[in-house]
Amino acid sequence: MNPGEDTSPDLWAAIWRLAEAWSQSPLVQEIAATLPRNQPFEKRGDKAVGIPALVQHLDLHAGMMMKPLMYASRIPALLSQPLLAGLGMPAVDQDELRDWLQKAAKLEGAHRVTLGWLRASLAGYPILRAPQLAPSTPLTTEEMTTRYIWSKDEFASGLNRRPAPPTVPDLLGADPKGAVELDEAARDVGRALAKSRAWVDFRGALHSLDDDAKEALRAARRELTERLSAEALDDHEPKLALPRAEYRSHTMTEVIESLTGPARVYADAFGEVDRLLDLTMGDIFGELVLFGEPWRVPVFNVETPKPGEPIVGFETQPIGAFLATGQILWLQNEAVPDAVRVELHSMKMDQVEGMHDHFEARVLLNTGEGWPAATIQIPSNDDPQ
Repeated sequence: MNPGEDTSPDLWAAIWRLAEAWSQSPLVQEIAATLPRNQPFEKRGDKAVGIPALVQHLDLHAGMMMKPLMYASRIPALLSQPLLAGLGMPAVDQDELRDWLQKAAKLEGAHRVTLGWLRASLAGYPILRAPQLAPSTPLTTEEMTTRYIWSKDEFASGLNRRPAPPTVPDLLGADPKGAVELDEAARDVGRALAKSRAWVDFRGALHSLDDDAKEALRAARRELTERLSAEALDDHEPKLALPRAEYRSHTMTEVIESLTGPARVYADAFGEVDRLLDLTMGDIFGELVLFGEPWRVPVFNVETPKPGEPIVGFETQPIGAFLATGQILWLQNEAVPDAVRVELHSMKMDQVEGMHDHFEARVLLNTGEGWPAATIQIPSNDDPQ
């Protein structure tokens, strides 16, 4: 199942409410003000300096690793990579960067607690038998990964007994009224997730496990633990983060696909839960929190999605050069009533009109019903000046 197929209007509405509550907090507003995409157009590109310039540079050269709510852990890791060091890294005052990363760490911590609290509503928690939770997989590693990790601390902190994500209001610097809204909005998201197909299917998969299936899951976790040991990873690639991340992902997929019967159903159901959370409460939530309402942009040459493949292609001018991978947009096209998330940006040559910015984006099904209508409209070249 594609995670975007399991998103109800109620889930999107709850996520919008929670993102709005976060965006009102002092910590989020302070960090958001420094991000390049929130700067005026004349202060982007080669005009950017300091923290905005650094984030812009890393977005360009390591975009898939730069998650909006993971800057605190990602930026130091990326700065240590030799492949990035020689690519014209902007100069940043180290005291300024250290202070900014400390604030970003509070934001990342608040997000991890929130994700952990939502995960704690899964059937069987805290005893989850998924092989994907073996040490050093893409879902548990402390090294570079594109995923939002499941840490040991989550399982030991009693999050399933808490009425709302603990410490989040304090980390975000919320006042008493803001703290109440943060808690209530998080509970809204939890209720909507509990009704999702992914949550329901995972509960059913747990109840279908017999003794043989449980042993198969334990064996798969033991195999992953061995194949992803520190020694095995170093043998594959001792230093470079991206090859190590790719090895983790390939190995985990290989072991999961070797399972059969109820064990495979359980592992796959867990994977769907994780992908749904990654998309909704990871990537999309982070975009809404730090960048706010999606723009509505004029588009042309729209390639509408095929059944079962919620990917739309389009071109746009003159804003194309300023759009970023991961950004959420509304398209000014009746064939795509839902918001989309940009996943690929490339250049296309037209013999008559020259080069165009071409995008592929994931349609966020049911956002058209779950989110408020767009209020930020980007003008097209055809609009009167």
